[in-house]
Amino acid sequence: MPRTPQRWRAILTGTATALTLLLPQGAAHAAPPAAPDKIDKIDKALLADLAGKGKTDFLVRLKGGANLAAAHAAPTKAGKAAQVYQAKTALATASQAGLRSLLTARKADFTPLWIANAAKVTGDADLAEEIAALPEVERLEPDIAVQVPEPTAKRAPSAARAKVDGVEWNIDRIGANRVWSEFGARGEGVTVGVIASGVQFDHPAYASRYRGKMADGSLDHSYNWHDTTTCSTHQDGMCHGAGEGATYVLGVMVGGTETQSIGVAPGATWMGVNACEQLCYMSALLAAGQWMLAPTDRAGRHPRPDLAPDIVTSFWRFPSSDSSVNIGFPRWYREVLDAWVAAGIFPVLDNSFNESGACGSAVAPGGFANAYTAGTFGADNAIWQWSTRGPGENGQVKPDIAAPGVDVLTSWPGNNYYVSSSSGYSAAHVAGAVALLWSAAPSLYRDVPATRALLDRTAADVADTSCGGSAQKNNVWGEGRLDVHAAVKAAPTGGTGALTGTVTAGGTPLALVTVTTAAPGARTVVTAADGTYRIPRLAAGTHQVTVRKPGYGTATGTVTVTAGGSAVHDVALSSVPTRTVTGTVTGDGASAAGANVHVVGTADNATTDAAGRYRLTLPDGDHELKVTPASLSPCAGTANARISVTGDMTKDIALPPRADVFGYTCSTGTEPWIAGTHKVTPPAQWVPPAVDVPFSFPFYRGSHGRIWPSMTGYVGFTPDGDTPWNDNLPSFQLQRPAILPFWDDLWLDDQAGIYTTAMGTAPRRTFVVEWRNVTFRGDRTKRVSFAALLHEDGSIGFRYRGTSPGLSEGSSATIGIQGGFTDNSAIEYASHRSALADGRSVTFTPTGRGLLSGTVLNANDSTPVGGATVKVGDVATLTTAGDGTFTGLIPPGEYQVTVSKERYGTVSRQAAVRIGERSNADVSLVTGRVSADTTAVELVARGGEPAASATFTLTNLGKAAAPYSVEADAVGGWLSVSPGSGDLAPGASAVVTVTGSAAGLAAGTFRNGRLIVRSASAGTPVFHIPASVVAPKTEIAVDAGGIRDTRDAAGHRWSADRAYSAGGYGYLGDQSRTHTATGPIRGTADQELCKTARESMLEYRFDGLPTGVYTVELGFAETRDTRPGQRIFTVTAEGRLAVPGLDVAAEAGVRTATTRRYAVKVTDGRLNLRFVGQRGTPLVNTIRVTERPDKTLP
Repeated sequence: MPRTPQRWRAILTGTATALTLLLPQGAAHAAPPAAPDKIDKIDKALLADLAGKGKTDFLVRLKGGANLAAAHAAPTKAGKAAQVYQAKTALATASQAGLRSLLTARKADFTPLWIANAAKVTGDADLAEEIAALPEVERLEPDIAVQVPEPTAKRAPSAARAKVDGVEWNIDRIGANRVWSEFGARGEGVTVGVIASGVQFDHPAYASRYRGKMADGSLDHSYNWHDTTTCSTHQDGMCHGAGEGATYVLGVMVGGTETQSIGVAPGATWMGVNACEQLCYMSALLAAGQWMLAPTDRAGRHPRPDLAPDIVTSFWRFPSSDSSVNIGFPRWYREVLDAWVAAGIFPVLDNSFNESGACGSAVAPGGFANAYTAGTFGADNAIWQWSTRGPGENGQVKPDIAAPGVDVLTSWPGNNYYVSSSSGYSAAHVAGAVALLWSAAPSLYRDVPATRALLDRTAADVADTSCGGSAQKNNVWGEGRLDVHAAVKAAPTGGTGALTGTVTAGGTPLALVTVTTAAPGARTVVTAADGTYRIPRLAAGTHQVTVRKPGYGTATGTVTVTAGGSAVHDVALSSVPTRTVTGTVTGDGASAAGANVHVVGTADNATTDAAGRYRLTLPDGDHELKVTPASLSPCAGTANARISVTGDMTKDIALPPRADVFGYTCSTGTEPWIAGTHKVTPPAQWVPPAVDVPFSFPFYRGSHGRIWPSMTGYVGFTPDGDTPWNDNLPSFQLQRPAILPFWDDLWLDDQAGIYTTAMGTAPRRTFVVEWRNVTFRGDRTKRVSFAALLHEDGSIGFRYRGTSPGLSEGSSATIGIQGGFTDNSAIEYASHRSALADGRSVTFTPTGRGLLSGTVLNANDSTPVGGATVKVGDVATLTTAGDGTFTGLIPPGEYQVTVSKERYGTVSRQAAVRIGERSNADVSLVTGRVSADTTAVELVARGGEPAASATFTLTNLGKAAAPYSVEADAVGGWLSVSPGSGDLAPGASAVVTVTGSAAGLAAGTFRNGRLIVRSASAGTPVFHIPASVVAPKTEIAVDAGGIRDTRDAAGHRWSADRAYSAGGYGYLGDQSRTHTATGPIRGTADQELCKTARESMLEYRFDGLPTGVYTVELGFAETRDTRPGQRIFTVTAEGRLAVPGLDVAAEAGVRTATTRRYAVKVTDGRLNLRFVGQRGTPLVNTIRVTERPDKTLP
């Protein structure tokens, strides 16, 4: 079986990352009544997801679509994009008003996605049903995750095929180098947008072509780069990503240096969106699609459709057509493609790969009818065995064309170049070819249908009808092999010319002057050191040219370019008065050395000195300064300051604390070292110990009463194994909340240990976790000590001692905190760099939130309830610690706090949270408390009966209603109960009848089982009652005082009373007498048995009993009008006290039955029951002696 050529990242489920809000949310509005068919609007897979998770992300589609006719008719690039943006956003604003109002009222997280008239929503099943009830809502579907392809295993550049005419084989094969030399077009004036994972933005192959790179080398990511999803590695504000997937394809599209001709259009510029790193969800792809149509600044505001790219490439795929999770060709993304095309953006999508190379394997996105995709071939002109075959959507021929993608030399992360294969490379060749075509033939610029037709017409036919089609157009090669030289040669160029010139001021050449020509075919260049500039290709005709440089003003003019000619446009600028602006930049409590002070919109920059001072020379007027701290200032954030210059001035700038998306900030200091006092012993290496914290510790969106300090230098909040492979924060390795004072591949030997201690009093307690004298697995000669301080207010402190150059200074460690992976909530203080020193402290403080705390008690007995769930609106879900307390970091506002736990009632109350303050929300939870009036059920099958029954009572002693069930657990099914279940109100009782079968049970044997009682009782939700059925071999029942044999209500025989005679049984005592009550006896159904009694006897004696254990049941009823205290007596059995000091009148009442039962062991063949009067004479009404083979006594 062949090796799989690409490693797919797994499809991950979970919460999608937060997307940039580009439209305002509406005001509160109540939901209309539910429509009868609302469930029909909810996708079945989403219903299952909501049932399983309770709360999840999903997409809501609104009815109606935007009319894009005006965009198709617009003559310019800016006009087309503006018309699409206006039509799409207007429709979304109108049709989504009710939805947004509902979601705002429910405080739900949502993001409008105007490009598809949709919204991403985070909610539960109840919210989904409310949304589905809105008449304007068409459909609710899951936010589906997609796969992100990667190239095949890399090979060294030496494995590359020989160059052809000085360029890589793939560049020559499509004729790109001939376009460069014959037509002088290398993609100038064309911008390619890439949607993938992160990128190594400074790779030498294409760094200079990034549209956000300013003339002075600084970077401006506004309108040029955007993150719609989590990024694991940022540098200079741009996502590097876990796979840096855009790095590979950018090399093929626009890459190239003096020594490496790897890119098709090395003169084109590029921009990008990180939408698919470790996660790639449809909502992120929609957000990326709409950002490409109308890029925004870094804050996600001020959309600019005029800055949309000319070509967009996207590299992801849905599961294959034979997958159980295949979703076909979703309308969501078709609407994105339609919008791009209407805006004149050429979409080139990855046709992906298929391990089987089967016909019909072209799935979304490459299989979409309105996408342009490429099959993949190698240097031998043979189709790649894993190239995806059509047909695609609606049976359309797919791919559209074929391009190189096997054994291609391209850029790789780390400034490297490697040989690999990928279907994405084929798409990159097509994108680069379109850039060449539009650069060489401006008349085709933004004319997507005409460009597609030209590429199709000039492709080299390859006859392969194995998957259908014709020799000229089939589902293996599409229209054939890409030939961009033939396409440019056949293009209606209409004539082009060049534009050159020199910019001066006072006769002196000016460098770094920006020269821009307006659309169509807009170009921007910067003057060289001698003031000259050159735009090699412009369409013949009149162009507006704008020249600007700070301090010299702006000059605008027109120039006429003739076909084949070279127009000259020299410009003389005049200097304007300049002033000196100085100041000091501070951050994190100190001077910010090495900070960059940039004048926005210009090439002017200054770098602060060691004292944080800077100096700029600026013309009069209003300016905006953007200050970015040096990378070695991890706790300082970026600041913007507006100044109005009218003369020399001083502007000091304080950098704000750096904050993550949750609001945690960091600061450094020299706080004192604090050591732990109690050594914690892990159960094993790589298994963190569980440690209880003596308070509820709030951290990000949760609260914790237990932690797991890892051997590898971090505190976790779940019992997972150690993770020694530290990466950047937020960490893909951990993907869970963690506190990381020194995350590295550490080792605990006999000289090291983890120690803890608690300090302070509530509500200002601190829990310390110290890693003492730990060493490194890779170098046992190095050691370091560090500590994490967990404060009751949610802040965290780090302390360090014993550092030395290298490992113990953090050169390979990750230091910081993280709340999760998917939402980018993390602060990385340092990663893999020496950033620590003895005495260094780092403090992380939550901002913009208040503390909400409380204690949850059991309403029955006021004991604490641990493990209760505390839901604070929709912003936080907390868990109570073992002492019932909780504390959470909550945004300011009024909230409904709902507290619940299994087998408890649910209680809600209101709470107000204010920034920087602590609010309280104590709660008592009601619960049932079901108990039984017996600890065992003993069923005696008397006289050979086939079954025996008994009853017991269940009572709810709690303060909440409690459903219950009773289950008989006995092998063979001989035990049964009735009723088996029910509901008990507070204080209510239920009588349960237990029946045991004695069928087949020999005399002198027994069976054991148990009853399982379950109830909604928090204290004891399940308890067991032993149950047995016994077939006794010996049983004697005596009706004391009775003169004839009789039977009781159950049909059991009782013998008449008698005087003792040797070998038999009976009473002893010459003064003994009988008495019969004249009135009824309460508390019994056996009146005849209980009305008669024997008094004044000394003993009852039973001879001839085999050795064993017996139960003795004594029935008592005061038959006279004896008052309490007048008759008190004691009963002994075999010399042992059985019934002490019994006063029947006092304990049961006059003429009221009561029973005493006990077990006794007989070893001499005789049972002696002695009655000793203490006041008055003894009395007994019934005596039953039963052999009990199921019991044992010492």
